[in-house]
Amino acid sequence: MYNINSPKYDDCRFHIRRQKKNGKPWDEIRFANKGNRKALGNFIESSIENGFFPEDLTVDLWMELVESERLAEEKALSIDKAGEVTSLIAADSDNDVHVPRDEQSSWQLYKKKLVDSGWSKESVADIEEATIKVLRKLNRDTTATGPVKGLMVGHVQSGKTANMAALMAMAADWGWNMFIVLSGVVENLRNQTERRLWNDLNHPGTISWISLQHLSKKSPSGQKAQDLIFDDNANQRYFTVCLKNKNRLDSLISWMNTDKNKLKQMKVIVIDDEADQAGINTQDITKEERATINSLIVQLVEGNNSTGSQPRSMNYISYTATPYSNFLNESSKESLYPKDFIGVLKTSNEYFGPKQIFGVQETENNDGLNIVREISKADLQNVKRIHDKKSQVIPNTLKESICWFLCTVASLRTFGYRKPLSMLVHTSQRQAHHAEISAIIENWVKHTPEQELLKECQKVYKRETSEFTLKKFREGYEEYSIPNDKINDYPEFSILEPVIKSVIKESISHIQLGDDGDLEYHNGIHLCIDNCANNGINDENAFVRLAYPDSKSENYPSSAPAFIIVGGSTLSRGLTIEGLVSTFFLRPSSLADSLMQMGRWFGYRKGYELFPRIWMTADTYEKFEFLATLEEELREDLRRFSELGASPSEVGPRVKNSPKASWLKITSKNKMQGAQLIEMDFTGTSNQTIIFSDDVKILKKNINITENFLKAIGENEISHNHSALIWRGVDFKTIKEELLLKFNFHSRSRVFNQIEAFCKWYEESVSETGFTDWNVVVGGKGKIDNNPNGWKLKGGIVGKVNRTRKGKMTLHDHSVSIGVLRAPIDLFADVDKGKYNCVLSSINSKTKMTNKNIGEIRKNAGLELTPQLLIYRIDKDSKKGEKGEREDLDFSEDIIGISLYIPGKQVGSNYAKALTVKISEEEVASFTDGESEAE
Repeated sequence: MYNINSPKYDDCRFHIRRQKKNGKPWDEIRFANKGNRKALGNFIESSIENGFFPEDLTVDLWMELVESERLAEEKALSIDKAGEVTSLIAADSDNDVHVPRDEQSSWQLYKKKLVDSGWSKESVADIEEATIKVLRKLNRDTTATGPVKGLMVGHVQSGKTANMAALMAMAADWGWNMFIVLSGVVENLRNQTERRLWNDLNHPGTISWISLQHLSKKSPSGQKAQDLIFDDNANQRYFTVCLKNKNRLDSLISWMNTDKNKLKQMKVIVIDDEADQAGINTQDITKEERATINSLIVQLVEGNNSTGSQPRSMNYISYTATPYSNFLNESSKESLYPKDFIGVLKTSNEYFGPKQIFGVQETENNDGLNIVREISKADLQNVKRIHDKKSQVIPNTLKESICWFLCTVASLRTFGYRKPLSMLVHTSQRQAHHAEISAIIENWVKHTPEQELLKECQKVYKRETSEFTLKKFREGYEEYSIPNDKINDYPEFSILEPVIKSVIKESISHIQLGDDGDLEYHNGIHLCIDNCANNGINDENAFVRLAYPDSKSENYPSSAPAFIIVGGSTLSRGLTIEGLVSTFFLRPSSLADSLMQMGRWFGYRKGYELFPRIWMTADTYEKFEFLATLEEELREDLRRFSELGASPSEVGPRVKNSPKASWLKITSKNKMQGAQLIEMDFTGTSNQTIIFSDDVKILKKNINITENFLKAIGENEISHNHSALIWRGVDFKTIKEELLLKFNFHSRSRVFNQIEAFCKWYEESVSETGFTDWNVVVGGKGKIDNNPNGWKLKGGIVGKVNRTRKGKMTLHDHSVSIGVLRAPIDLFADVDKGKYNCVLSSINSKTKMTNKNIGEIRKNAGLELTPQLLIYRIDKDSKKGEKGEREDLDFSEDIIGISLYIPGKQVGSNYAKALTVKISEEEVASFTDGESEAE
């Protein structure tokens, strides 16, 4: 059985189309211009020998391919919906697949849609690369091996749905025929996903896509399993989007099992969107118990072996931006643990994520974009009083965020921007609180005199446009791919005034229902309260929940429609808030995964890059700052995990644990039952102190401890660049006893806040690693002895360094973050003179000082086994510069900063304490047995 529309015959089709393009008639092309069957056979045989055509190509198959192309040409002009082109898709037992190249293939049609929608060529190429990598790990016949299980890690609001659609499109070309998308717990999000996938995939071509809804034994005719076509030579591909809901999943499983013969023909891919939500097992795994939804998903994926109810192929791929519980929950063979593969989705350099907004600690890219504003403690208390119906006074920062929204709406309407623009107000989960906050907003906008409101807007606009300019945006996001002339800069406020007036004049209201039953949109502000208490139309003939207008509708507004959206849970995950330019965010959370998913401001901001602003408390800002670093390190660890070829079925990924569990937990306890603390491994890592408190007694004590330590370690030398002092061959015992165990580190300084554990690890591992004695470096600004106000040490006067406060937030426990301590060049100050110039030649301004790069450079300099202790004295009067968003340090005393570099093979990560899932020897054996059967 051959299948003419398989991508394996793409080269044959290209040859046929080329002949037709050159004007050859179909009768000649049928024989490849050779005149008869025998000559055609010789041509095909020669082409196969030269590797141009697949080995199973025959004369009859060639003629079928030609006829298929002829029929496709005839029907091309008349096709107006999917399903009118017949095609046959291969179902080979191997998965040696490639990217389909047929212009009418599902993948190429979807790829064209991405490009036509404005996706950059680089982003589309990234999606294509990620998709083919996943597809090659899947199996089209799992009857002997059991289901394939994998996990793809993305970012919040980064285009995971585009990647899921890409996988469905390309997999459809290669013969998978049933796609089940598990989509959250909220029906409007399920609908959003279903519409998006249908619009993405439903294009006339070789594949006919059919959407199935709410499947059950009672499904209507045409949607019952026995009515569908799953034959290998069929072109139909089916997908359904199912809520993670007991009744829906029960019904879906029943539907699949109503016709055993049809089930055996199904080649299934289950895509679990937001896989860390609802489907995690929260029951006691030691008692082999399962939560209801988790149990049903496991049943869907594993099937029923006792009755032989198995599809021909079952592949389960989960997608999430917060995979902590997916890693740490459980790892048994009959669980949803991604035993076969874990991948990291690449994001484009047009994405605004945690790294771009909050920065990454201990790296040169640590400041982030200056778009976050602090909600004061007074305003926080005021919001609580509003929730309790004890205040009707609008908080100042909420006024600022509304004014900024009005200014942004006016600015973008001036530019001709047409898409919806939104403001998100997220203060509580409770529906009663949403009503109180909405009333405060509506009252202030409606009843504030026009001139007073304009004055407030002008004040906020002047401040914001001076604090975050196009120049500062480019400095903070150097990799952003869109050139400056394509970025909308701020207009003069005088241009905005009449537009703001027009918005105010239209006032603020819920979305109204028109006489024809359609929702009507106006030029003012649509105030939406998005929660389950507001389903349907209210007594005032208004639709209260969020509903964006259909961009294809004839009644779409002439200028960008504006929405202020107040809500809780429905706005916390999955739902895309379009054109989000202003956010007032107060929702507290002590769970890392929940908090990150609430970041609706992450995403793509093409056309309004300079305009997004976020108002939040300092405590919440600090948590997001920590999460940005956590996310970056997790992805780096997963990339190394992949490079080393480690199998998730044998080695669990590691997730850095929060340094202060009461402050922020990775995920809820019942979602990480399989987690265990693992031995710390510091090889190949570099850590530095970046958080300090202005406690003069501690600061002075640390200076004394450091100076006494330096006196105790003997003679030093001046570095080759004459800016640092070096002590070579210092034994670790002295470093431990005279400095590390005496020093007062901040309680949230990673690694250093568990310095006893670090010392224990080092002493236990030194014989195995072969580390030499340490090099100690005191780095500084300028040349030795060139600064009389510097740090007077034996061997010379070292210049104090300038380090400033990161951002304007008052951090948790009144501490200060400097973002990054070390200067990259000081990591190589102890390189021998003869090799120092070679080191300099390998570093430039764009060299990223990752642990991997540091290790390679030190290895080339002969220091591959030499740990380094780097010390700085930070000037208490450090002043901010012109570049970046910084504040003066303004400390009572100088600060001693410390950096530790531990060499070694990249087998570890700089996690002060890490969590991994416990994988038993029995589980490893069972996974391996399954792989053996596959071979």
